[in-house]
Amino acid sequence: MRKTILGMVVALSAVGCGAPQHPSPLPDQHGNAAPIKQVATVANANQVAMEPFQTVDHLFKNAKSELPTGVRLAILDSADWTTVWRRIVGSSSIAPVPAVDFTREMLLVVGMGQAPCMGYQINIDTVFHDRDDNSRIYAVVRERQHGARCGCLADVVSPVDVVRVPRTLRPVTFLERMETNVCEDR
Repeated sequence: MRKTILGMVVALSAVGCGAPQHPSPLPDQHGNAAPIKQVATVANANQVAMEPFQTVDHLFKNAKSELPTGVRLAILDSADWTTVWRRIVGSSSIAPVPAVDFTREMLLVVGMGQAPCMGYQINIDTVFHDRDDNSRIYAVVRERQHGARCGCLADVVSPVDVVRVPRTLRPVTFLERMETNVCEDR
């Protein structure tokens, strides 16, 4: 019998799309948005009135990505998406880059990094925006880790989840939620 113990860790982190820095919050002539800065605090996040996005589309989810370390990214243009896609699937993969209309959509990418065996997962559960001032969006990320007493199928994994949401230039804050599988003795 499996039980799940939920450990709620709210770690606020905001990451940008990797575009060159420029002072304007609007995209530059190449369509690159300004970097998203970390401006939220835990105290502020607990007081924000949240409203879920109407559309959150899981574009790609896989346990065997080629990402060696954990990532939290907001992708706002096709050049960044092509670069990140090649990192996800590996440079030798012939998998085509999934089409995204960056004039209307953006991508949120979360990767867990390498884990020693099956049983590790990552997921963007939902995406919210601040209903009061509409100045930022929040992505709730759930990481599930292998429990101490659980059997382990020895296969290195590197889980990743990519979701498509309506485009915005507002900063993205990733709210982290950690879970650990708990397995009982038989």
